Amino acid sequence: MKLKLLPFLVLIGGFAGVVIGSLSPGLTSVLKPFGEIYIRLMEVVVLPYLVSSLVLGLGRLSPATAVTLFRKSWPVYLLLWAVTFVFLAIAASTVPLVSQTTVVDFSNSLPTDRGSPTALVDLLIPDNFFQALSQNYIPSVVLMGVIFGIAIQHSVKPTSLLDVLTIIRNACIRIWGWVIYMAPLGVCALFAESIGSVSLTGFAALSIYVAVVLLSAAVLALWVFPMLLTVFLPLTYREIMSGLREAFVVAIVTSLSVASLPLIQQAAQDFLARVKTSDTTDEQREIIETSLSVSYPLAQIGNFFILVFLVHAAFYYYLPLERQQLIELPFVTLLSGIGSPTSSIAAVTFMADWLGLPGGTTDLYVETMAITRYAQVIASVSAFAFVTTAITFMFYGKVRFNLRALVLTIAVTAVAFTGIWALGRWGGTHAPLHSEVSYRGASLPDYLQALSDANRASNRVDAQPTQSVDAKPDLHAGLDTIDRIETTGILRVGINPNVMPFSYENNKDRIVGYDVELMYRFAQSMNVDLRFVPYTWQNLNEDLKNHRFDIAIGGLYITDGRLSGLTVSDPYFESPLALIVKSEAVDQFKSRSAIAANKNLSLAVFDDPVMIALAKRNFPSAKLTVVDDYSRLDNMENVQAAIWTREQAKALAISLKDYSAVVPEDTASRFLFAYLMPPASPGLASYLNYWMSLSKDNGVLQDMARRWIDPAEIRRRSED
Repeated sequence: MKLKLLPFLVLIGGFAGVVIGSLSPGLTSVLKPFGEIYIRLMEVVVLPYLVSSLVLGLGRLSPATAVTLFRKSWPVYLLLWAVTFVFLAIAASTVPLVSQTTVVDFSNSLPTDRGSPTALVDLLIPDNFFQALSQNYIPSVVLMGVIFGIAIQHSVKPTSLLDVLTIIRNACIRIWGWVIYMAPLGVCALFAESIGSVSLTGFAALSIYVAVVLLSAAVLALWVFPMLLTVFLPLTYREIMSGLREAFVVAIVTSLSVASLPLIQQAAQDFLARVKTSDTTDEQREIIETSLSVSYPLAQIGNFFILVFLVHAAFYYYLPLERQQLIELPFVTLLSGIGSPTSSIAAVTFMADWLGLPGGTTDLYVETMAITRYAQVIASVSAFAFVTTAITFMFYGKVRFNLRALVLTIAVTAVAFTGIWALGRWGGTHAPLHSEVSYRGASLPDYLQALSDANRASNRVDAQPTQSVDAKPDLHAGLDTIDRIETTGILRVGINPNVMPFSYENNKDRIVGYDVELMYRFAQSMNVDLRFVPYTWQNLNEDLKNHRFDIAIGGLYITDGRLSGLTVSDPYFESPLALIVKSEAVDQFKSRSAIAANKNLSLAVFDDPVMIALAKRNFPSAKLTVVDDYSRLDNMENVQAAIWTREQAKALAISLKDYSAVVPEDTASRFLFAYLMPPASPGLASYLNYWMSLSKDNGVLQDMARRWIDPAEIRRRSED
């Protein structure tokens, strides 16, 4: 296969992968191992190449040459990093910053979620170099490679070690040359897996981020850095892009920046050949190889786009970033982003922990990376070429200044990034994960929704009044609940569609939520049809006693009355009591004593007998206003707070401007969520409890909680 045909074949493979991933999950699973083999073969030699290149490139130079090269290099790197982070800051500003903490938990039930202050030291300076290699701590490997390379400069050369490193480095390049011929099949498998596995919920929520990254990386890679070379070097934009064309193509088709390194080296040699120097070709090649080797970890600016991602993720999870964190963010990004493209995943994990973002942040990054990695790769390739070419020309004193090129570069770049900023800021809706906007756009998984249209809002069956003596008798009235379900083949589920995130109506005329999805799965396990029957809070107990439905859902709590009069499932979720208050008044609700000090306390309470009784018990002196829902809480006069569970209060606080949900530090009220069934329904309860236990063990319930409730992602207010 000729290399020139490779891009065309890869395009065919990519197109085939998209089709296969969209239409054939079975064939996608068959192809998946080939994609993994391709990626692993490309990445398995990254660390050997990185170590051998750094040590070889620096070690074979004389100390005097190394010092000269360093003096010429640091201004180039400073310019690269400064330009990159300026434009990353613009890209990050496309999402608004969260100014308030949505949930303030004064209780001690949740741990603080900040990372260890020594984690960055562990990432950069290893106590065991081989452990750093095995754990893929790229920044540590780079630092130790530089130190060893500088130390070897003072040895007598040539040395057998440098000969061995030369062989290893050349072998790595040769291996990549072989593996790249697998690109059509590998890309086909990777595209199929990406299309088949991407989470549309997370991807759609960060679609603006994806668009901003794609456009920003394209402008940096294809305009800013090539044009900066024309500002300082005797090269034209056409010459630069022509020389780097193959490097860009190979990087895109393989999605690996490392595959472009030999082509960048050849391009830099061709650029330098256009000017006269006093060194031989071999000496020039040594300078270029050293500059390129060092640039691979240090100029991997595609990794630096994690800064943009983390700012968008903070808004997605609706968590505020402190001013000090925002100031430190570029420096921590620079240090943790050093290395190969795959090291950006570990960097996101580290930085998310440092910023106090949820553990699911890394998964969210991996989902979006299926698309953004191509833009990140070409940005890194352009940076490698910029650094290597600029340092080489500076080393030989072949630098000049072109004011006209600088003005043109700034003008076009300003227009481009103004457009990108406008698109990101106003081109769509930034929807936080647990906001009403986000919830209203959520749906059941496609394969579950395809089972039935029972959750269509217009399909709900109204609860029938109690039968009269003349009515036709229910032939199944004497059966146990589970026997009736099996006999009729229908599971009747009582539902209140106003309890976000457990059961509510989305913007597609569907009743969705955690409880709704669980009932879909439960009905599937019983091989019966599903039917939803609405209820009101006041009539819930009577409806169950009269067997109007078999199970009641909708964020229902366990109470003594329900335990004694109904059949109750095992609890599936626990949440503390919370108050929805104005953000400016958070500290007035930090404890029961602080709340009791307010002699004129007025609370809104949901029209639920359980909630009303709980409010009277916990706040006996408060004036209660009973409401049907809290959607207009911000317009209620003389109401200082509303009472609900933490997760339900969280969704409301995000949706209402300038509101927060507060968990007082010494409240003893905690809600146990369960499903309610008619009296004397032990068979159905036993089966439901056993099925939920199995679903918990295989991770289904955890996945559902992550998507609908996300209980672990609450930030606790630190002690003052």
